[in-house]
Amino acid sequence: MKTKFLFFAVVLAFVSTEAYSKCEGKCKDGRGVYTFGAGEAYDGMFANGKFEGYGTYTYDSGAKYVGEFKGGKRNGQGTYTYPTGDVYNGEFVNGLPEGKGIYTFANGDKYTGEFKEGKRSGQGTYVFANGTKQTGMFENSVLVEQISLERAVKETKDTKAKGKK
Repeated sequence: MKTKFLFFAVVLAFVSTEAYSKCEGKCKDGRGVYTFGAGEAYDGMFANGKFEGYGTYTYDSGAKYVGEFKGGKRNGQGTYTYPTGDVYNGEFVNGLPEGKGIYTFANGDKYTGEFKEGKRSGQGTYVFANGTKQTGMFENSVLVEQISLERAVKETKDTKAKGKK
C-alpha cells in the first residue's frame, strides 16, 4: 500500500500544470484565451503560439497586466496592478518597467519619471500622500540627488482665514 501511494505521489509531482491548460480561440495565431492549470489566464493576441500584441494577463496572485506583449513578454505600453493595490502605468521592456511611467502606491504616494529594469532610475518626481513633492535623480529606486523639495502646507484655521480675505 505504501509503495502504491509513493508511486502515485511521484507521478503527481511530475505532472505539469500545463497538462491542465486549455485554449479557446486561436492561440497559435490570432485572438484567443489561454487558461493555465494554476488559475492564471491570458486573453489577447497570439503569434507563433506566443503572446503578441494587445492582451490581458491575470495572475493567480491577484496581479493583472493589461497592455502590449512582444515575444511572450510584457513589452510596450501597459498597466500592471499589483496584489498590494499598487499600480504601474507606463512602458515595459522584457517584462519589466523601463522608460517613462507612473507608479501609484496603495498608500497614496506617487512616482512619475524614469524606470530601468523595474526600478526608479533617472529623473523623477515623488509625491507623498501628504502632498510633499520631491524631484531628483533616482538610482535603483533610491533618491541619489535632490533637485527640489516642496513641503506640503497643512491647512489650519489661520491659513483658511487668510485665504478668505
